[in-house]
Amino acid sequence: MKARDIRARFLSFFAERGHTVVASSSLVPHDDPTIKFTNAGMNQFKAVFLGLEKRDYVRAASCQKCMRVSGKHNDLEEVGKDARHHTFFEMLGNWSFGDYYKRDSIVWGWEFLTGVMGLDKSRLWVSVYKDDDESFDIWRDVIGLPPERIIRLGDLAAGDEENFWSMADTGPCGPCTEIYYDQGESMKCAHPKGCFVGVCDCDRWLELWNHVFMEFDRQPGGALNPLPMKSVDTGMGFERLVAVLQGKQSNYETDIFTPMISAMEAISGKRAEGEARISMQVIADHARACAFTVADGAIPGNQDRGYVVRRILRRAARHGHLLGVEEPFLWRVADVVINEMGDAYPELVERRARILDVIRKEEERFIRTLRSGLLVYGEIRDAMRAGGRTQLTGEEAFKLHDTFGFPVDLTAIVAEEDGFTVDQAGFETCMEQQRAKSGVETVYREGLGAWRPLPGRELAGFHSLFTGYDAVEGEGAPVALRPAGHDEEGFEVVHLLLDRTPFYGESGGQVGDRGILELLPVRSRLEVIGTIVVEEGPALIVRGGIEELADALAAATGVRQRVDSPARLATMRHHTATHLLHAALRQVLGDHVEQAGSVVDPHRLRFDFRHDQPVKSEELARVERLVQERVLDNRPVIRHQDLALEEARKRGAMALFGEKYGERVRAIEIHAGAQPVPGAASDAGSLFSLELCGGTHCLATGDIGPFRIVSEGSVSAGVRRIEAVAGDVAQALIQRERDELRQLGGLLRADGGGYATQVSALLAEQKQLRRELAGLKQDSARAGLEEALASPAPVAGLRMVCAMVASADKDAFLKLADHARDRLGQGGVVVLGADLDGKPTVLVTVTPDLADGGRLHAGNLVKALAASVGGKGGGRPNLAQAGLPDAAGLDRVLAGAAHAVAAHLDA
Repeated sequence: MKARDIRARFLSFFAERGHTVVASSSLVPHDDPTIKFTNAGMNQFKAVFLGLEKRDYVRAASCQKCMRVSGKHNDLEEVGKDARHHTFFEMLGNWSFGDYYKRDSIVWGWEFLTGVMGLDKSRLWVSVYKDDDESFDIWRDVIGLPPERIIRLGDLAAGDEENFWSMADTGPCGPCTEIYYDQGESMKCAHPKGCFVGVCDCDRWLELWNHVFMEFDRQPGGALNPLPMKSVDTGMGFERLVAVLQGKQSNYETDIFTPMISAMEAISGKRAEGEARISMQVIADHARACAFTVADGAIPGNQDRGYVVRRILRRAARHGHLLGVEEPFLWRVADVVINEMGDAYPELVERRARILDVIRKEEERFIRTLRSGLLVYGEIRDAMRAGGRTQLTGEEAFKLHDTFGFPVDLTAIVAEEDGFTVDQAGFETCMEQQRAKSGVETVYREGLGAWRPLPGRELAGFHSLFTGYDAVEGEGAPVALRPAGHDEEGFEVVHLLLDRTPFYGESGGQVGDRGILELLPVRSRLEVIGTIVVEEGPALIVRGGIEELADALAAATGVRQRVDSPARLATMRHHTATHLLHAALRQVLGDHVEQAGSVVDPHRLRFDFRHDQPVKSEELARVERLVQERVLDNRPVIRHQDLALEEARKRGAMALFGEKYGERVRAIEIHAGAQPVPGAASDAGSLFSLELCGGTHCLATGDIGPFRIVSEGSVSAGVRRIEAVAGDVAQALIQRERDELRQLGGLLRADGGGYATQVSALLAEQKQLRRELAGLKQDSARAGLEEALASPAPVAGLRMVCAMVASADKDAFLKLADHARDRLGQGGVVVLGADLDGKPTVLVTVTPDLADGGRLHAGNLVKALAASVGGKGGGRPNLAQAGLPDAAGLDRVLAGAAHAVAAHLDA
């Protein structure tokens, strides 16, 4: 039976039993920031189990795309080495949300495996939790399984959670029963306690299907309280089931993987045997992972899930290198994945061109990294062997990572092949030091003290009410404060909680509000220099000492709050413009565009997004025009203050990775189409943007005012950045540009054509003049060198020219050296000094008879000359150069050149 048929029969089996077949959710969980990738079939139902949302069905079945490569489920280094570890895999599952329970789940599971799939009943064993008599009785009395093939496992009281599943340390949990397939005596292991279910983890007892029965709510202290509804969550590894049904002892021998392995045999010209087979299995697995992650919007990068994808892709590329494949190949294997799995997952076919393009470009980048990194690693390896070391230091591994982009896990693999290890702890120390130097810390969160409630106030259960969506002023009562160190100017600051406040706390990329507080009734003023979000709500950052402020606030009858209105309005313009920009980018570049970070403040907006190539100027123009059109539409910015998360999802709302959403969310909706004139028929327009967002926004798009994109560039591989301005800031930019054009017009001829034409002609003329000037300088320098060439100095039987020259640039400098060397003929050495754009440089070249014969090495000679004055350099046997710390060193180098040549000759 083929894999695609097994998948289809599973879904149809449960559909016939009243289950709604639910499409696989994305591998990129946009609404669950606790995980990088979807790693289980139940992920998309997590909110249902937690009681945060309801579906219009109580039975579901699915074949879910999953990844387990980081955190608790880190299988990456085992992939390809054994029969069953994978990065990407599919999980078959069925679920009951308060409907059927243990009996139906177990009976249907047995019926599907033995009746539909035809598995040998005598080979199936099961495990149950030790106190789960109900499941034990169903297996024994209803299914008819002999008691000796029903194994009781786990003991919560003893800390053994085998056969007891938990979603987290607290929350829904319950016992589970697992079905095993006995692959026979030939697969038996030599475990000291015996090869048996629950004892060993070998391939004889293959875990097939886990049925979890969620009936408890685990409390922080460990108590198990009954849940209001009992649910079922099952999961079966698709690849394992296919292997059993196709009679294969390795998942990689099934028709899930063989097409990719055959493709690698053709690409590499090698058979899938021995070490080559391991590499091909790695590539087959990783090609699937890369195809699916890229299809779902995860682009190789340096952070978060992007880094995981990059590691997987580069590990595959490394194994291709081991197979002797020097050119990009993984994209070709990914194409096979699309052909094989596109019928079950049509998004692969729809996004084929993008998937292959992203993978191919990342491969090309890595090939360059691999070549340069291996050269540097080779130098480190040789030094280690010479010094008798067996471990790369953390500093060496960090240098490969930081300077050459060589991932530390790849360094470990390459080192292991040479019999070395890597000091991982030392590497992490270097990484931490780099992070500390980067200064990535949240302002005003260091040096925090404990909260100090004001008299008559309690913090237990307290949460400040934010009133700033509709107001920038308001009164509030002080609740608590705490010391928060010092601000950038050295003043003491505190965090202040009020019972209600219009001050917006920094979150979602929007900066926190600034403003003024007046303590009533005395009307003394306090400066608010920022606002952050803490567990209790918005916390105002106020200048002042903790003691003096505590006394003043305790005496106050209230606090009048005034947000800096012009700054808030400018920030709102930039925030609403950011939503329009995001939607416009998706329209112009494609729906793979995903926000990777943003900053909105009164002065500008900065928007980072996932896109793996520069945005063309005409594309940027289209994006800017789309935003301006929406501004001119002057449509209301619709604020959904309390929207069901499920409804928002169904409507296509954008949810951002890293943001935590509850059952009810706030969303910002903007439509396209000109706003009807008064008295005209209403026009709803078409949906342009819908994003989950807790920030403050304009009332209508027309309030944004002028919008201008200022710059576009790369942040890291696969991530681009746009900076833009709106409102008064954009108007000021437009005015500056007009003033500059007016000034430029005053410098050009009124009848000389357009500005661009005239400036282009002037630049061309300047370029020609510079070329002529460089030629004159070169001729002058060559003429000055002729005197030295006419009488070269004899040094140890050689002829040497040593001179200071004036050279326009590096290329001209090299040409002078080549000219001098060629004039000398055999046995010639040339040492030249020059100041190249303020950089003192010495260059050494020797004639071929000296370099090829090994008599004199230009690289070694220039290295010694530079070192004598504190410089550094090196190069090839026939040509090398070095940089010196100052111009005075040039004279000393040239003066000592003859002695250095004599010392290095035949060395």
